[in-house]
Amino acid sequence: MKKTESICPECLKKLDTKIVEKNDKVMLNKKCGEHGTFTATHWQSPKIYEFVEKFDFFKHFNNKTKLDDPNNCPYACGLCNDHLSKTVIAVIDLTKRCDLFCPICFASFPQHESNYEPSKQEIFEMLKFLSQLDPKPPAVLFSGGEPLLRDDLDEIIRFADQLGFLTILATNGIRMARQKGLAAKLKKSGLNIVYLQFDSLDNGIYEKLRGEKLLEEKLKVIEICRKYDIEIILVPTLIRGVNDNHVGSIIRFAAENSDIVRGVVFQPIAFTGRATDNPFLNEWTDNTFAEEVETQTCGEIKAEDLFPLSIMTPPIMVMRRFMKKPWPLFSCSPHCGIVNWVYVSKDGHLIPLNKLLNFEKFFGVLFKLSEFVESKGKSQILLTLFFAALKSLNWNLVQREIGIINFFKTVLRVHVSPTYRSLGNLRRRIFLLGCMAFMDRYNFDINRVRRCVIHYVTPDFRIIPFCAYNNIYRTQIEAEYAKKPIKVSVKR
Repeated sequence: MKKTESICPECLKKLDTKIVEKNDKVMLNKKCGEHGTFTATHWQSPKIYEFVEKFDFFKHFNNKTKLDDPNNCPYACGLCNDHLSKTVIAVIDLTKRCDLFCPICFASFPQHESNYEPSKQEIFEMLKFLSQLDPKPPAVLFSGGEPLLRDDLDEIIRFADQLGFLTILATNGIRMARQKGLAAKLKKSGLNIVYLQFDSLDNGIYEKLRGEKLLEEKLKVIEICRKYDIEIILVPTLIRGVNDNHVGSIIRFAAENSDIVRGVVFQPIAFTGRATDNPFLNEWTDNTFAEEVETQTCGEIKAEDLFPLSIMTPPIMVMRRFMKKPWPLFSCSPHCGIVNWVYVSKDGHLIPLNKLLNFEKFFGVLFKLSEFVESKGKSQILLTLFFAALKSLNWNLVQREIGIINFFKTVLRVHVSPTYRSLGNLRRRIFLLGCMAFMDRYNFDINRVRRCVIHYVTPDFRIIPFCAYNNIYRTQIEAEYAKKPIKVSVKR
């Protein structure tokens, strides 16, 4: 199907690699002269793999296929001229401490445990550094370890909020469920979203994946966040033969709680960290998430209702004309993840947004508009959006569920002021459904790494693509930091 480059899972040497279709699967084949041949599932089924490429609008704006220095990638990160995307979400690990010992943790290597924990001042400097990037990342995700174990977390969130970042907290939620007043303090500090580990509605799954029965705590966190209006994104780690048959029930749960659950983002297991040599490796034989969604929602959401995140390139290019500080493009590879927004109907049915608005027609118009958007007046852009929506609407469904006038107001507000609040009352009936396929050493694809938009930031101000960091850099950087803390300063 394609040629790319990958790395040897044993020695990390760069290898010429083929992406092939075999037995109705998309596979990655590579051979290391020292360690032999490796085959791994690359991504979704061939049908979805080819479907999403139709919506890879970014490649029309960037045709750079060759590396300036092929020997550097992926061994010389921070971001260089060969990296094709700017930072959309910046990830800062606040600590390696955790109150769980999950056998599938992607961030902890048993043979390389360290006491990595940047000081508050170092984190402030990292945030100031990020705020000076052009374009500035819209969001910062605080991760770990378990970031709730830091007693100064509220101060860190407040500092990020004052710099204008959307603040996201990746957490197992245990401390929030058990410590009275913690959520209120974080909300007051400016916390926007809780990115909540949420593997199932079955306690048996938590025992297997996390070592404890945690469902009660998870549900309590959701109620606490509802009380303080802290939005939630549910994050299930998906493992074939363990909880892949729970996809439908988790989606239904998100729909039932769409007043506070802003999304559910499934993450098929990546075999890094403690999971590198995990026996689950033998159980994960394919990734057919889109087909699982169709089956487990009884066809309410079809496989082809899920689109690559890169579909957002044209609308963001249009939105930039109305923004004082333009966002970076969502220019990741179409094979990094698939998403859609799901509207929960008045009778509880799941309606993907493309059923209300024909994506192929609407985004096709936006694509043409985005090519010349800098030469268009704002009133001309709004008029184009209006007529594009007219041609793309499912009139009967929109009128029944939302109302035509309300829908048009929402479409225009979102493009002029792209925030959840611009959705108005609709935001309580809409949630994001997605699947982010992070890579490990087995299915590592350098072409995907070059377009990554989720980047780790280190105390010495390196910006490193998410999958490159976890597979190549994490142990080295954490060990260096733990041995000799890095002291840096950035002028505001």
